[in-house]
Amino acid sequence: MIEIDASLFVVFVIVWILVFVLSKIFFKPLQRVMNERKSRIKGDRETFEKSMGAFEQTVSEIEAKLKEAKNQAQRIKEKFEREALKKREQMLTEISTETRNQIEEAKKQLEKQVESLKEKLESETERLAENIEQRLLH
Repeated sequence: MIEIDASLFVVFVIVWILVFVLSKIFFKPLQRVMNERKSRIKGDRETFEKSMGAFEQTVSEIEAKLKEAKNQAQRIKEKFEREALKKREQMLTEISTETRNQIEEAKKQLEKQVESLKEKLESETERLAENIEQRLLH
């Protein structure tokens, strides 16, 4: 079996001294670094979550503003289309009226010309009749 003697006690003390020394030199600094890392990771995670919340809120605000801008652009477009249609109708009415006026003016001028030509034709007819009469009589 195992014999217990002074060397066992010495080994036991050396192991405890090693544990104590390693604990002071290696394990505690390592534990401290690990704890600092955990706290930094936790802080970074909280910062990330806050940033994500702010980002999502900003994105939703931008989307809402974009949607409103699209709606406003659509309303403006529809307004301009209505105004363009009104302007077109107004222009068509003006052109139609102007065309009717020009047609009426042309009719009046034609009537005057016809009347003038009738008068001229009558005077020519009378003159020709007199010429024929004179030729026949002479």
